[in-house]
Amino acid sequence: MPLGDFVEGGTTPKPLRIGRTLWFVFGLAATSYFVWDIVVYNDRVGINSVHIGYLIGIAFAWWYLSDAIVVGLGLKWGRWPQIVSIPVAVVLAGVGLAAYENVWTPPLAWGVFIMTQFWFGFIGPSFIFAALFAAPG
Repeated sequence: MPLGDFVEGGTTPKPLRIGRTLWFVFGLAATSYFVWDIVVYNDRVGINSVHIGYLIGIAFAWWYLSDAIVVGLGLKWGRWPQIVSIPVAVVLAGVGLAAYENVWTPPLAWGVFIMTQFWFGFIGPSFIFAALFAAPG
């Protein structure tokens, strides 16, 4: 199903136990990551290199950023949030390169941190509530 091409409400069956369990577990994991990332934010924004595990989280949040905005907020923006985030990251990297002579600096680190926190903080509770209320889709 293409992005933003959703069916009428009530036509998708409610999830069964396995689906609800997986949604709940994923929601707990995303919410836990959100909270943990706040606790260790100094490690995220105060270093000159980024760990591979954090890069995986960044890639995951970036790839599904448009889906969170389109589905979660009900805005029909398509892939524009994803597309716009790239030049913003390039500008932040350029500012960091000019000021600190390194790409992964506080401007880019804070921009990426805010984007990933938005995504994980939005998706985590959404999946928990979807599992608890057996929301279809």
